[in-house]
Amino acid sequence: MPLHLKARKPECERDECESLGARLRRRRRELDLTQSEVAERLGANLWSVLKWEQKGRLPSVEFYPAIIQFLGYEPWPEPSTLAEAHAAERRRRGLSISAVAAEIGVYEGTWTRWERGEWKLTHRTAEAVERFLGVPIKTRFPADVR
Repeated sequence: MPLHLKARKPECERDECESLGARLRRRRRELDLTQSEVAERLGANLWSVLKWEQKGRLPSVEFYPAIIQFLGYEPWPEPSTLAEAHAAERRRRGLSISAVAAEIGVYEGTWTRWERGEWKLTHRTAEAVERFLGVPIKTRFPADVR
């Protein structure tokens, strides 16, 4: 005898449960654009847009500024931790880890560990990161500074 299971889908806002690819597809359809037209607007190739929309692949960080502009919003939740703020600002600017590490004046591994929440900032590095993020770290994320 076949077994049939039923369960309710988790409650969430429409955008919270959608993948980036689904959000791109929905916006493309709202604007009545082809995938080729979206690729041109984003500075990507058609195959990249196809993979993002249909296969759930994530774009390279350099495409995020154009994606944010295309969607009209940032496709991730508001950062609630310093590690999330690091990642969000880096994506917002379309910077690789090596580029942001060079801008801040730290090793790539240091930035990576900050972004993963593995390491805390020192008071010296907190000032450089505050300038990059535009956020008063010592008051907003005091537990993340040693």
